[in-house]
Amino acid sequence: MNILVPDIWLRKYLSTKATPLQLKEYLSLCGPSIERIYGEGEETVYDIEITGNRPDAMSVMGVAREAATILPRFGLPATLTGDPYKEKVKFPTVKKPLPLTLKTDAELNPRWASIIFDNVTVGESPEWLRHQLELSGLRSLNTVVDITNYLMRAYGQPAHVFDYDLIESHKMTLRASKKGEKLITLDGKSHTLPGGDIVIEDGSGKLIDLCGIMGGENSSVTNNTKRVMLFIQTYNASHIRKTSMALGHRTEAAGLFEKGLDTELVTPVLMQGMTMMTSLTGGSVASNVTDLYPKPFVGEQVSVSRKKINSYIGVIPDKEIKEILVSLGFTVTMHADTVSVRVPSYRRDIAIDVDIIEEIARIHGYHTIPSKLPDHAPPVTMPDPQLQLEEQIKIRLRDWGYTETYTYSMISEEQMDQFNLDKTRAYTIANPLSAEWMYMRPTLWPSMLATVKTNLERVKNGKFFELSMSYLWRPGDLPAETPMLLVAYTGDKFLEAKGLMEALFDLYGIPEPEYDTTAHHDWLDPSRTLLLKGFGSVGLLNTTLSKTLGIHSPVTILELNLLAFAAQAKAGKTYIPVPKYPSIIEDLSFIVPDKFEIGRLLSAMRKAHPLVSRVSLLDVHKETRTVHIEYQDPAKNLTGEDITPIRKKLIALAEHDFGLTLRQAAITA
Repeated sequence: MNILVPDIWLRKYLSTKATPLQLKEYLSLCGPSIERIYGEGEETVYDIEITGNRPDAMSVMGVAREAATILPRFGLPATLTGDPYKEKVKFPTVKKPLPLTLKTDAELNPRWASIIFDNVTVGESPEWLRHQLELSGLRSLNTVVDITNYLMRAYGQPAHVFDYDLIESHKMTLRASKKGEKLITLDGKSHTLPGGDIVIEDGSGKLIDLCGIMGGENSSVTNNTKRVMLFIQTYNASHIRKTSMALGHRTEAAGLFEKGLDTELVTPVLMQGMTMMTSLTGGSVASNVTDLYPKPFVGEQVSVSRKKINSYIGVIPDKEIKEILVSLGFTVTMHADTVSVRVPSYRRDIAIDVDIIEEIARIHGYHTIPSKLPDHAPPVTMPDPQLQLEEQIKIRLRDWGYTETYTYSMISEEQMDQFNLDKTRAYTIANPLSAEWMYMRPTLWPSMLATVKTNLERVKNGKFFELSMSYLWRPGDLPAETPMLLVAYTGDKFLEAKGLMEALFDLYGIPEPEYDTTAHHDWLDPSRTLLLKGFGSVGLLNTTLSKTLGIHSPVTILELNLLAFAAQAKAGKTYIPVPKYPSIIEDLSFIVPDKFEIGRLLSAMRKAHPLVSRVSLLDVHKETRTVHIEYQDPAKNLTGEDITPIRKKLIALAEHDFGLTLRQAAITA
């Protein structure tokens, strides 16, 4: 997560003479990474990346706290000012408070603190407040809303306000939502809730807040608002995450709440909010503070052995270890063999001993840890042969002039319907971000043909391929992830696609597969299709599917199952020396019936005799097919007497097994 922190705001909490460039260098070495510094008018702004496990640092105060610890390590004095954990929290007592009945759920809402203000004037914020918010990437709206945004950016604790008079009966119940309940949020969007979301309903039963994400439109503060309720709270992090992702509604507040916030920070931030609300809006405190905190925080005790510290990061003096941990807010107890710490409330990421070692290492400086070669052989990892094969095929196809495409693993409901795919045997995305990505694709065809359609007008003679996973249905289990190769040609390139298939099989020493003449492919033209037993298919897209997809020119497809392909691929190559003796070549011409499959004949002839080294189709003329045959013996020169019985065997094979008639035989070399 990245946040923008204006230098002028940072120095409100950080007293130091360090320059912006020094801050950037030293913080990036040991703490939050300042990715860039840029100017906004006369102001300097830091663009800072905060890792997801450190919500305590996702604020101006959090960055200042880190800087106050890190800068002195580099000889730059720095102190933290205005630390909310050290501020005295004292709220006024109101004799006749405005009424509010509140019911919460401790599991969903670990802590709640709120206060009500009367005679509030909602208007434009002062220039300093607007300026600081805008520098940090937040838009100024009005005094009340700007105060809540200021608190969130300053302390990393989201705040929220209601128009007190819009809360029916002045009653509020925080609970889990029921499936199908609806709420319109402040941005005007209507949400149908999946159930189990944290919501607040008022005395009439209507929902007024989608907690942790965005308030309801029906309780929002307007320029006519006179009485405001300000509340600060923490929520069950997993509920906020699930709701935000299920609704596709991401807000900065949700991004903070879903990481788990510090319950101890609630009242200090509320105290600061009360001060700002009374001074900037002219309002007066009209209620006592409601603070529901059923399970107060108890800091974890974590210990780590000195031996483990030394083995991980080298020998560091006890005094320095204690200084580092105390500067980070830990309560430290040093023992002869161990270091024990009490974890502060804002460091929920510290749970085990190596977490303590990491904190010592980063502040001590990763760059100061002594280098040490391992005292044993490095681990040997065996490469995955399947992945190696896939990478080799990609490289080959690229070098042969094919363009690789990358598409999403999800497809839309419309694509499922276009290809007549069974939705009951496909995996549905539980929280799709878009209607275009609702199903895990059971085949690569929809994605590839969408790519072809997009590129038809711009790319002539296009040759595209994608090697990726299809997700096949397994009842009651996770999908069978099957690597598939799909190659698409614009135009009728059936012979080229078949040639590519043969080249790949030959490259990896796989015998050419048998063709399935009985099966049918729903998406290919039966007259221009070969189905490869156990491997896939090659053929021309049929006109029915082409029209459905809006593709108005021929498309040729080659599909290969790479699991089956890899199972038969030869890991190594066999060296065959150049023959010492010349081959004898002859052509046999046969009269064939209509729709004769010549591939079956060629395959049978290759296997008919050991001296038949190569068989190929030489010519096609009307009903005649001319077969080109090479005979070769690695041990001697062949003579006519040697090949005569072989030729007879081949002719008999063609005539008796395939029903062909010999037209002509001719020795050409």
